This record gives sequence, structure tokens and C-alpha cells, in this order.
Amino acid sequence: MLLFFKILSIFFIVTNPCVFSAENVKSYIYSGGIEAGTMDGKVPAFEESNKTYKQKVPGSENGSADYYLLSQEPPLFFINRDNFKKYISYLSPGLRSLINKYPSLNLPVYKTYRSLDYPSSIKSLIKNISKINKNIKIESNVFVPFKYPKTGSEVILNHLSRYRGGSEEKKTHSFVVNAKGSFSKVGVWSKRVSSTYMKGGNEKIAFYVIAKYFEPPALIGDIFLVHEPFVNTDLRRKAWIYSSAQRRVRRAPDAAYDATGRGSQGLITADQIDGFNGSLDRYNWKLIGKKTLLVPYNFYLLHDKNIRYTNIFGKNCVEEKFLRFEFHRVWVVEARLKKDSRHIYGKRVFYVDEDSWSILSEDSYSVRGDLWRVSVHGLLQVMPENFPWYRAHMHFDLSNKSCFVSGLDNELKNRPVFGFNSKLKSFTPNAMRRFSNN
Repeated sequence: MLLFFKILSIFFIVTNPCVFSAENVKSYIYSGGIEAGTMDGKVPAFEESNKTYKQKVPGSENGSADYYLLSQEPPLFFINRDNFKKYISYLSPGLRSLINKYPSLNLPVYKTYRSLDYPSSIKSLIKNISKINKNIKIESNVFVPFKYPKTGSEVILNHLSRYRGGSEEKKTHSFVVNAKGSFSKVGVWSKRVSSTYMKGGNEKIAFYVIAKYFEPPALIGDIFLVHEPFVNTDLRRKAWIYSSAQRRVRRAPDAAYDATGRGSQGLITADQIDGFNGSLDRYNWKLIGKKTLLVPYNFYLLHDKNIRYTNIFGKNCVEEKFLRFEFHRVWVVEARLKKDSRHIYGKRVFYVDEDSWSILSEDSYSVRGDLWRVSVHGLLQVMPENFPWYRAHMHFDLSNKSCFVSGLDNELKNRPVFGFNSKLKSFTPNAMRRFSNN
């Protein structure tokens, strides 16, 4: 089986016909994606696709992303064990392994919409950026520092600096799902604020995060605080944990790299949160190229408050009727662990949206070289705030068919809130103690 996946990986890189050369590109959109569609029609031209996407269902709620026309479209076709070889050049090794691992999986493929959009002020900022020198500090208003990347690290830096709405407050559930479809649940309230929305914030800090657990009973009242710096500054991530049982705040110096993601039962690492986060220094980054692949996109089917969690999860982890895959061009970036560094993943391959610079999926390999885990990050367009945002993160462990799913709020009354200002005093260790009483 290991040999099979290694052969697939080689085949994917060497024979995939959908590799693009900048020499043949005549025009780009403001964020750096290719404006034209693909010759085979699988990826449409940006402007045409973007306009069609914004058509609404008659009588729908004004400005609600749930009611866009695409949310009512049926799949074009399904990919499964019986027919996946027909589409093999458009499937990452990770998706191929999932299809082989889950015999009953029917991967739904939908019409492609390049739905990226930003507020006019953000568009203007991005349009005025050509390229930022590596030695220049990437500030919070430089959302695409490398529009036309020449290295893998530049692609990942675009992901880390992408526009995410400036600030966000939400309540979500995360789940560990076993091979039989049974699941356990963790609830967390979180607030993320960038330095530009923070009174008294440090310009070297990309964003501040505070999170408080509200279930299960063993975690209720625990609080997590992070000050996340820009990657190429002289600062390092600072993190603190407040334990409700011990009633004290302590530093969390290990909240990075391959530390276990809290509440995941070891199924994700700390640097897999939000697709990828933190320092790039433990890997050598290689830009493989740009390819047309099937990726998770426009995940509105999971955005429905009428869906119960018991309907979402099953033996394939997430029921296929709530998934949506589309043909999109992505940057393929390979990260190989440096000889003098430590991480549970020896190699990682990231697939990054050419339009939004969001990581859409990741194939994670063990230090022995076998494909171990597959991550899927379902993107949608937040309206009326108007920016791409992750609806759900799914991490599949191929060794035991368990998975970790985060970002869902279907059984919670609250909707995420974006674009608000905050104060630094709410994001300090002392604030954690005060907040523990609320």
C-alpha cells in the first residue's frame, strides 16, 4: 500500500498535464490569479464566474451568503473507487487516498465559481502591491506581498498575510469522529483581532487571539491567549493558558509547530490550525507549480443552521452530501523537514488557492515517508463583509480512519461577527483572570 501511494505521488507530479507557465499568461486579477479560464473549460474566467456567483435566489435574504444560487445546484457528477482513474490528474494524492480508504465515498463535484471578492478599500491596497522585498516587514495592510511568487515560502507567506476581515468573534464546535461515525464534541468561544483593529496594539503583531472553552465539562472555563507576530519580524509567538481547575495563568511555550492541537486528541498539530500558521523555519520550501485540481470550495451546504450534527457525521467522517468540490487552479508547495529540525511530519504538500491564497488542502507524510494525514479546508465567501473564510476544517487520519473536524456552528444560535475594533487590555494575561469569572 505504501508503494502504491508513492507511485501515485510521482505520477501526480510528473504526468499531470495541468501545469501553467507564466510565459503564456496575458492577464492577472488584482490578487495575482490568472484572469483567463483553462483551455478545457473546467476553470472559468474570473470576471464571468464572479458575476454569475453573485446571482441570488428570488426572494432570498438580502446579503446572506446562504441563499446564493449555487447553494441549490445539484452535483455535476461523483468520483468514487470505480471511476477515480478517469479524473486522476485532477486529484491530489491525498484525495486519491481518501477515495481508496473509504470504499463508499462518492466525492461530489460541482460547477466552479471563482467567488473571491473584497471590500473596495482592500482591493485598492492589493492592486497597488507588486512585490515586497523579503527583508521588508510584512505589515497588516500588505495582504498579498508576493503576487507572482517564485518560491514556496512566498506562497505560504501570502497565505499567512491574506485578508481575513480584520477581526472575528465566533462560537464553534469541533469534533473527533471515529471509524464508526461516533463523535465527541468540544465547544469554544474565540475572538481574533488584527493589530490595525486593536487600540494600543503592537504593529509587529499580526493578530491577537483569546479563546474560552464552554464544553465539555473537563474544559469549561479554560482560556487560551495568543499574540501572533508577523513571520519576518524579530518577535516570536507568545501564548498563555488559564486553567480553571488550578485558577492560574501560565506561559505555553510549546503552543507551536507539532504540539498537539487542543481538543483534537492528537489528530492535528498546532501549526495546522487555519491551514498553516506560525514559523516556516523547520522546513525547506519548494514551489512545485500551479495545477488545476479538485478542491473544497464554496462550502455553503455546511452553513445551514437546520442541519444537526448527527446528520453530518458518519462512517466517511463527513457525509458527502454536505461536501462541495470544484475545479480550481492551485499553487502546489512542498515542505521537507530540515535535517537538524524536529516535527512529526517529514514532508507536507500544500494546495493553495490562486485567487484568495487560502490553503485548501494538505497532504501530511510521516518521517518514514508514508502518507499519514489528509487535511481539507472548506472555503466560502462571507457576505456582506465580503472576504473568503473557512467554513470547516477536516483532518483525516489514514492510519485508523478517524478524523478531526472544526469550525462548525450548526447547533449554536450565534453567527460569527466581523470587522469590530477592540482594546489591547482585553488580550493580556490579566484579562484572562478577569474573563474567567464571566
